[in-house]
Amino acid sequence: MPAEDVYRKLQQHLDRMPVGFPATESGVEIRILKHLFTPDEAAIALAVNVIPEPASVVQRRLKPAMTVEECSTALDRMTDKGAIQKISIKGQPHYGKLPFAIGMYERQVDRLTPEFERDAREYLQGAFREAFHTTKTTQMRTVPVNKTIEVERSVATYDDIREHVRTTAGPFAKMNCICRQGADLLGEPCKQTKLRENCLMMGMAADIMVNHGVAHFISREELLQLLDEADKEGLVLQPENTKSPLFVCCCCGCCCGVLNSAKKFPRPADYFTATFRAEVDQDACQACGTCELRCQMDAILTDDGKTRVDDSRCIGCALCVTTCPSGAMRLKKREAQKVPPNDTQALYIKLLQERYGPLGMAQLVGRKVLGMKF
Repeated sequence: MPAEDVYRKLQQHLDRMPVGFPATESGVEIRILKHLFTPDEAAIALAVNVIPEPASVVQRRLKPAMTVEECSTALDRMTDKGAIQKISIKGQPHYGKLPFAIGMYERQVDRLTPEFERDAREYLQGAFREAFHTTKTTQMRTVPVNKTIEVERSVATYDDIREHVRTTAGPFAKMNCICRQGADLLGEPCKQTKLRENCLMMGMAADIMVNHGVAHFISREELLQLLDEADKEGLVLQPENTKSPLFVCCCCGCCCGVLNSAKKFPRPADYFTATFRAEVDQDACQACGTCELRCQMDAILTDDGKTRVDDSRCIGCALCVTTCPSGAMRLKKREAQKVPPNDTQALYIKLLQERYGPLGMAQLVGRKVLGMKF
């Protein structure tokens, strides 16, 4: 099969993920795949399922092209490149497809090239933006940044990331922020912070990224300190959208692909999962502008001595609340509350259900039973 055909088939294969990988007129998605896969690797990736499976199962779809050992070696090589995922189930390695984000792109940390970063930006700000932001259930949620906000007593565990860190077993790890690393690479350093190594992971994600060689373990106390630094630096906390998140992104409005791309929509808040929104006590407000400078979503405006919050842009991060000198900024619960899925597996099953509906899920289960890929 010609190499161009292999890459196109792989694009279509990846486009069936819970978060798609759409085609573009420019062909940037094919350039991205060429960065990540050789033609031979792309052909192997066509046999990799959305549900992680042993190398022997992948190899059966490739027979007689290679042995199980050769297939396993190739899959490990692709894992090392951050092109697919590898997890351990009952002590046995299983391999599965990765979405572009959150997935392949983040695993290019510490290996970025200017060419890849330019292509990734074009895709993240273009066709992939629609795929990422138009799901009913989001991959990430926004939680209040500070531990002492007024509404803390009514915050559910999944909205209190510090409580989750205090109670989860760990391990914990940190790695460089891929978004700021890419900005630095292109000569556009972050305007918000000098912090770089504050992409935070817990549990299985910490183990995976440390084994991948791009993260290192930290203590529970160090992770909590990094969350405090995020508040100090004016960074939005975006953990995985589950009750037991495996990662927390500390995001700025200038570099973060998620925040930056969403800000281009007329109503950015519609594309985030958040329990709260900010509001202003006009009697207490001094219109000092501190909150406006802290807001990463351009949701706060101060004009003619009055400060107001644009609900269509506010994602309830609480950055405005934690530094308001008069205490005029506060958080209020949104009327519509969304309880997140229990864990990563439940999150991606829900994303698949929303994308394909009952019939599509039935077909997926059928293909899984028959040993077919999806």
